[in-house]
Amino acid sequence: MKIISVQTMRDLDRATIDGGTPGEVLMERAGRGAYIELLTFADTIPEKHVQRVAIIAGKGNNGGDGYVIARLLDQEAGIPACVYSVCPTDELQGDAKLNADRLPESVPVVHCPDSLPNDALLPGTIVVDALLGTGISGPLRPPYPTLIKQINESGLPVVAIDIPSGLDGDTGAIATDAVVADSTVTMALPKTGLFNPNGRKVCGKIRCIDIGIPSNLVDQAPSTGNAIFANDIRPFLQRRPRDSHKYTFGHTVVFGGSNHYTGAPLLAASAALRTGAGLTTVAAPESVLSRMTPTFDALINVPVPEIPDAGPTLTREGILQIPELGERATALVLGPGVGRSEHIAELTEEVLTWNLPTVIDADALICLAKTSDRFPTLDTAILTPHPGEMKKLMNGYGLDSQLVETDRTAAATELARKTGAVVVLKGMTTVIATPDGQTWLNSSGTAALATAGTGDVLAGMIGAFLAQGLDRADAAKTAVFLHGYAAEIATLPERGLVADDLINLIPTAMQQVSPLA
Repeated sequence: MKIISVQTMRDLDRATIDGGTPGEVLMERAGRGAYIELLTFADTIPEKHVQRVAIIAGKGNNGGDGYVIARLLDQEAGIPACVYSVCPTDELQGDAKLNADRLPESVPVVHCPDSLPNDALLPGTIVVDALLGTGISGPLRPPYPTLIKQINESGLPVVAIDIPSGLDGDTGAIATDAVVADSTVTMALPKTGLFNPNGRKVCGKIRCIDIGIPSNLVDQAPSTGNAIFANDIRPFLQRRPRDSHKYTFGHTVVFGGSNHYTGAPLLAASAALRTGAGLTTVAAPESVLSRMTPTFDALINVPVPEIPDAGPTLTREGILQIPELGERATALVLGPGVGRSEHIAELTEEVLTWNLPTVIDADALICLAKTSDRFPTLDTAILTPHPGEMKKLMNGYGLDSQLVETDRTAAATELARKTGAVVVLKGMTTVIATPDGQTWLNSSGTAALATAGTGDVLAGMIGAFLAQGLDRADAAKTAVFLHGYAAEIATLPERGLVADDLINLIPTAMQQVSPLA
């Protein structure tokens, strides 16, 4: 999906209206879409925290969307709503005024020229930020700094409409202050500022609403980048053939495990099973495998012989004693819990000669960084580094590691071009880059993923999509989005989610994206 500037969005709105779609229709679609996403968001929160909704409305179209939401909450959901407006409704204009006038009498409108009253932000309230949207750049004027401070200090869940108020929609700059949202419902196409680091810090979950901009206008619109949303991966989760069997969906082999890391390969392999691989094998050192407790009985466990004096680690000699690993595999995952033994470089060299799509993760990435001269070409690989591993890889391949801090997209692009690998640079906005210079920014994910083992889960998910026949870029995009989306739909609080929980959310995440998953 295209990422666009604020001006491009205004141009699309104007062209759509000039083409015969009234502005009030676009506002109704925007408000209804945001209303649906608000209800979906509320479903992830205990009922005691969803007793009423406070819509904080500005003077423009963003406030108009808020009036639509208030009406629908009252008429369709039966959830008490109140609008807190920065101006009297008779000062509104255009479609915002039209929708304010449509409010039923049961929805109160409170004029708040200076600040919100004490009863606006009571416990049990969800706050809707419909103040400014994209209509702001530079420092805020009163009363907006006060209102935003009150919202942020309330400790209440917040849904922002289009873009959190106070955030520059193009640069992601915050001149004064910005609403810190838990979910942002953006209209038609995502705005550039949402994917700036500042934007990601304040926007929470991002949802994009189709408001009916004609596809030919979208196709012609200039873009500032590409994002991954549910619609972008839905084509890869379509109906499976009725005459399928387990070999139809491939065989993922996970190489991993060492003395201190017995769980990592199991997390990756279990995730591969839940993501749809027909078969999944864990290949681990025999003494390590004997201490593992598989999550699923469906996992195939292959103890890899350990060579004298090497200790509990995978080696080339060990896996060569099991030739069926390479003969039967469709896709490989190398690295979860594998450790940093001196034997890992030789193991990696051997695995890459099998010419199978291979996810290289965790300590196997550190091995690449240290021995990059042995791996000049990685044209069957997907690399999945976190920022620390990425810096080591950039240094190892003679690239500027400072890019990891200053321009993540450029860093991923440079490494992909240098190695021939598809690069998945993990983080607050995961970047996917291909050797030909294409890049995508992931829109999904929460802070719940900042816990041990979630990277292993992602590696297994990518391996499963590779096994099912997706090319490297599509497998990476699909797995990365679903991985983040699984965290978003969890009903567990972010502090309580662990990697094991994430695995069991994968099927639900897929079905949320596609009914045929």
